[in-house]
Amino acid sequence: MKITFKITFIMALGFITSCASTRSIYKKELSERFKQPLKETRIITETDLAKLPVPVANYLRYCGWLGKEIPRNFYCKFDGPFFVKKGKPMKFDIEQYSWLDSPTRLFRMKNWMVSGRHRMDHRGAFMLIKVFDRFKVADASGAEMNKAELVTYLNDLCILAPGGLIEAPIVWETIDNLTVKATITELGNTVSATIYFNEKGELLNFISTDRFFTSDGKNPKNYPWSTPMKDYIEADGYKRPGYGEAIWDMPDGKFNYAQFNLKEVKYNLVKPLE
Repeated sequence: MKITFKITFIMALGFITSCASTRSIYKKELSERFKQPLKETRIITETDLAKLPVPVANYLRYCGWLGKEIPRNFYCKFDGPFFVKKGKPMKFDIEQYSWLDSPTRLFRMKNWMVSGRHRMDHRGAFMLIKVFDRFKVADASGAEMNKAELVTYLNDLCILAPGGLIEAPIVWETIDNLTVKATITELGNTVSATIYFNEKGELLNFISTDRFFTSDGKNPKNYPWSTPMKDYIEADGYKRPGYGEAIWDMPDGKFNYAQFNLKEVKYNLVKPLE
C-alpha cells in the first residue's frame, strides 16, 4: 500500500511539475517578446484604404477600422471543439498573442487532458501537442511547418486584425468585385490565399493551398485549407466574426477539424493580460 502511494505521489508530482513547466515556457516567451518596444502606430485614413483592393477596403470600413490605430500586436481568446478524428470532438480553451512587426505568433490551447503550443518567429515555427503535458502526440517543425504557420498568420491578420493589412507586405490580386488573392512574404517564406467577401463587406472564407496537414508532425500532406466565418458581432468599436471553422479538403472528403467561438480581441498591448 505504501509503495503504491509513493508511486502515485511521484507520478502526480511529475504531472504537476510538467504542467507548470509548459505554462512557464509560454509565459517566458511572452515576457521576452513584450520586452521589445512596439513600433509607433498611426490612424487609418481613407488614403490608406484607397491603396487596397475594393473588397478589402470595404471590409475594413465595415469592421470599423477607418479612424482606428493600425494594430502592432493583438491578443485573442476563443474556445470550441477540435476533432482529433471525425466525430470525436474535444473542447479547448485557446489564447494567442501575435505581433505584426517582426512577425510572431504565440498560441496556447488546453483542456484537462491535452495541451498544445505553436510558435512562429524569426527562429522558425513549431507545433507541439501533448497528452497530460507529458506524452507527445504531435511534434512538427521544419520547412513545411514554417510555411504552414505563415498561412495561419495571414489568416489571423485578415480575420482578427485586418487593420494590419494596411502595412503588411502583401501583393494583392483582384479576382472579381467580391474576391481577392493575397500573397505575403515574411520570414523567408511566401504563401497565398484566396479571400471571399459578401456585398455587406463581411469576410466569408479564406482558402489556401500552402498549408500542410499532419496528425503527428510527420509526413505533412498538402491539402486545401479553408476557414469559413459568420455571425459577425460588434465589440469595442469593431465588427468581427463570432464563429469560424477550420476545414481540410482531403481526398476522401472535407474534414471540419475545428470550430471556434471568438470571445475577445485586444490590440496594441504593452504587457501580457492577467
